[in-house]
Amino acid sequence: MLLPDASWVKPFWLERQTDPASPDFVAEALGTVGSPASAPAGAVWPVNRTHRSGTMVGNVATYERSLVDPRGLVTAFPGGWSVDWWIRAEDRWHVPARATAVRQALLGGAPVIETRMRVPGGDAVHRVYAMQSTSVGPCTIIEIENRTAVPFGVAVAVRPYHPLGRARVTAIEADAAGALVDGRPALLFPRAPGQAVFGADGRDSADALFRDLLPTDQDLTASDPGGQANATFVFTLPHTVVLRVAIPLAAPVAPRRGTLTLAYPEVLPTAEQVAKGWEVQTRRGLRCELPDERLVGLVDTARRHLLLAHGGEDLVTWPVTAFDFAAAAAVLGALDLYGFHDEAAEVLATWPERQALDGTYAGVADRMDANGSALLAAGDHWRMTHDADLIESLVGPLAKGVHWIEKRRTSRRARRDPRATGLLPIGTAPAAAGPPGSYLRDAARSVQGLASVGAALRGSGQPEVGEDAARFAARLADDLDHAVAAFASPVDGPQPLAPTPSRTADDGIVANLELFAPFGPLDPTSPVAVATLDHLRTRAVIDRGVVQRVGTAGLSPVLTMQLGLVELEAGDRRALERLAWMVDHAGPTVSWPTTVHPVTTGGATGSPQDPVATALFLTFVRRLLVRETADGAGLALLSLVPDLWLGQSLDVREAPTAFGVCSFSIRW
Repeated sequence: MLLPDASWVKPFWLERQTDPASPDFVAEALGTVGSPASAPAGAVWPVNRTHRSGTMVGNVATYERSLVDPRGLVTAFPGGWSVDWWIRAEDRWHVPARATAVRQALLGGAPVIETRMRVPGGDAVHRVYAMQSTSVGPCTIIEIENRTAVPFGVAVAVRPYHPLGRARVTAIEADAAGALVDGRPALLFPRAPGQAVFGADGRDSADALFRDLLPTDQDLTASDPGGQANATFVFTLPHTVVLRVAIPLAAPVAPRRGTLTLAYPEVLPTAEQVAKGWEVQTRRGLRCELPDERLVGLVDTARRHLLLAHGGEDLVTWPVTAFDFAAAAAVLGALDLYGFHDEAAEVLATWPERQALDGTYAGVADRMDANGSALLAAGDHWRMTHDADLIESLVGPLAKGVHWIEKRRTSRRARRDPRATGLLPIGTAPAAAGPPGSYLRDAARSVQGLASVGAALRGSGQPEVGEDAARFAARLADDLDHAVAAFASPVDGPQPLAPTPSRTADDGIVANLELFAPFGPLDPTSPVAVATLDHLRTRAVIDRGVVQRVGTAGLSPVLTMQLGLVELEAGDRRALERLAWMVDHAGPTVSWPTTVHPVTTGGATGSPQDPVATALFLTFVRRLLVRETADGAGLALLSLVPDLWLGQSLDVREAPTAFGVCSFSIRW
């Protein structure tokens, strides 16, 4: 039997970054990895900068989510260990992280990830999905099917790494029913594995397995204080047979070895059944039939991914990050635009517990846009639903948030930019904007938040607080207009706006996208807006996508969609180029990372699956089809029509709007 490389089996991204023959090779990765388990204590693993991509699976009833990488590596928890899979065919062991004949797709456009690997005689098919078990709780299920004409062996392996880097595993113990990792149930088996191989102290269980160097008598445990314990469990899978292994996500930790009883779930749905369940789950809200079938499929799938970003009273991020109110406003806004009002309200109801005593909406430290974003999310939800009961329950926190903005912008004690008169004080900026400063976009977000929540409060029987919000919004808007007017030179004409009054139009200019409608109060067709957007397109657009050059560099789906939404508002057909870029970079599982590597097109930095990118993509499509006009007077249908749609029929059904549900059809 031919043998693969006997060195450690590494995750897909690291196999490529450490291979000098790979186009994804990163020089500094060599010498710092070696065998992961044999790396000295404190050694730093390379950072995944080429294929930082993945797709979440979960169910809408619970918060827990798992991530699946492009080759089927399953990471049960953010930052935790992973479960890999290998196939022993007639010729040799086949490893997806190293194979070329691997394809990935979604089953039925649902968060059911199917990875196919070509082996002699057919395919090995690996599927991952989530379920809620009455006996075990939330679970991630790994389903492997033999689509060849002969039996093959399946290895299910616990690995001390994940799609972003290294994980720590100090102990593994197993029996016929499953395996514990660091005292926690990790794998539940439908039957006893035929073989179990363990590795520790610099040894990879894959090495012994691939070389058939299996011990005749081995304790079914592995212990490694260095944190690189690993184990592989092998099952024989006849032709057409399916193996399902469960990963419990909310299981207890054993106080001592051998004290937990492992039990396989009493009922396991198939991948097809789960995919059909997702189809039922998303029948509500906006639906459309468009001439572009691929776009319709992306929208349907993105709606399901958007629901996975909602985790009960919280929003799900991978890896786990501090609650970001600006990001939350985008996600909650998209949930409302597509009819998922209950999910948005569930998160908004937590605003009181997320607020400090002084009225600050606590999240990312020292962010001046947090209060404006929190107010905007609540106000926009009311605008779409007129849920007066929710606004009434939040009156106190909203009022404190309103007055916090006015106090902060007029405070003499806060650290201020002398050129930012009347704006918010110096604060932390989003990664794409640059260092701390008094950002124009923070003022714009606050204007929008105050105006939006003011209308909500007045409409919910709280006129006094509502009038305060409206008055503060008008004052801040005047000061923002004054700051913007400083860039309109009477000699040279309008100049591009800098991110802060004390800076030039540098790479942080992308932050100014949030100044213009639909994000901010400024007209995107005004001379200063045109100058800013033209400068931004010259400086930051490559092949239709917007480059984030500050902080976590790479092509940014979020910034690309922000530019597209502003262009859409301005009636600029270049907005359709941004949509086309998103479609081209959706990948087989419709999952956009925080930034995209320009060469590999995999994730480069940030989250492997960024919920804000998904939310803004859906927001763009909805506003392309139907949008509230900037003056709030009515609706605009089909603001731009792609060339492909001309002469073709389309249907838009049950689109929630500020004026009620909108449906329309076009027939030629």
